[in-house]
Amino acid sequence: MAGSSADAILGGMTTSHSTPGTAFHPTPGTASHPTPDPTSGPASDPTSDPASDPALDSLHGLSVGDALGAQFFVPANRPYLTALQAPPGPWPWTDDTEMACSVYAAFRERGRIDSFDLTHAFARRHDFDRGYGPAANRLLRLIREGGDARELAGALFDGQGSFGNGAAMRVAPLGAAFAGDPAAVVGPAAETAVITHTHPQAVDGAVAVAVAAAFAARSREEPIGPAEFLGEVAGLTPDGAVRRAVEEAAALVTVADTGTAARLLGNGSRVSALDTVPFALLVAARHLDDYPAAVWATVSAGGDVDTTAAIVGGIVAARTGTAGVPAAWSAAREPLPGWAFPEPGGVMDAWAGKPTDARAAGVADARAGGVATVRPGRSEHFLAPRPVTPPDLFWTDGDWQRVRTIRSTGRWGVSTAEGVLSVHEESTGHRLAAVRVEPVRGGWRPAAGECEADPARFRDPERLLADVLRGL
Repeated sequence: MAGSSADAILGGMTTSHSTPGTAFHPTPGTASHPTPDPTSGPASDPTSDPASDPALDSLHGLSVGDALGAQFFVPANRPYLTALQAPPGPWPWTDDTEMACSVYAAFRERGRIDSFDLTHAFARRHDFDRGYGPAANRLLRLIREGGDARELAGALFDGQGSFGNGAAMRVAPLGAAFAGDPAAVVGPAAETAVITHTHPQAVDGAVAVAVAAAFAARSREEPIGPAEFLGEVAGLTPDGAVRRAVEEAAALVTVADTGTAARLLGNGSRVSALDTVPFALLVAARHLDDYPAAVWATVSAGGDVDTTAAIVGGIVAARTGTAGVPAAWSAAREPLPGWAFPEPGGVMDAWAGKPTDARAAGVADARAGGVATVRPGRSEHFLAPRPVTPPDLFWTDGDWQRVRTIRSTGRWGVSTAEGVLSVHEESTGHRLAAVRVEPVRGGWRPAAGECEADPARFRDPERLLADVLRGL
């Protein structure tokens, strides 16, 4: 364990939704177990329609678990927890859901994770009042002001990086999208983690949660037992402390008392990935077909209950679907933001001829549970590259979102990937320029790049580029 205090770890719920110093953290193993509130039963048969979107189901389950769990930081709600009854709504969601919405949106609009996009989505959508930890607040503010995200994240805590549970809390919807190939989510999950959490334990925790959500979604078609489920997750988690703790969790599947498991594995009270993820995976594995039971078992163990309930809820809903989430709970949860649901395949990675064809290919791949791959144009590389200085432009966030989704101006195809804006001539497929876009305070600007200097392709490419960019 590299640390033990919440103020030394990035991620996890603080006390922003309660009076400082009075947040309620039940002692593991001491919660009573009366008959749960009958209104907390599933809205319908918990076995979801296999054709539904597991990633969206996971996001719903994550956000409801997060919002309900956060209610139990409020001392006045302790009687509801003791009685296993849901407190009255509305239930605001926290940073867990805000960041998970960004992960879901990033995958939905491209069919893959673009680290540049997701980094700046985290920063630009950061709401200080959602319960972020102090280090997260500072990190995201500095990124928003133009700081280098990778350098800032790597420098946290004397250069060791954050080993908090913040990367794990937000990743289940991404994992659920990979039901067809759980092993394929390992890389994308790690990419989402290192944006804010570079310590191996934090990265491994995110990988374990994503893989668990993938296997949960897969179990709609291929049922799996708790021990086997945890064994599969451990098998795809990188070797290290988190993997060993998941293996320890697998040995506890027959232990009936959740409090005992929490004492042995942790319950998130230290806000670290190692202290959070193995316990959450154990609870999810034991209640994979029963969303309400999974959430009640989680919050009854105390600790970082919004985050543990978010992780468990995201995994279990990937299996049960939204149908398994109590309708009254979904209604009590604050509505999710509209920006979480961009047009599927709405951002193109590389021009592929007709934009509609590229979009259709990307969406089809994403719906199949894989990563949308848009084919490159006929001339992806420059024949005679030359440095180019773009015109001095400033794009607001709204402008940049419009530019990212243009696809075609009629003559020019426009695409973006990892912060690079590429322009191709649609009639020939020839690449005119590739320009890096930089975040600046309040917006974006095109920075230095390259253009095609071969006169057989373009005459005066720098002027052409300036005209194209000004016209976007």
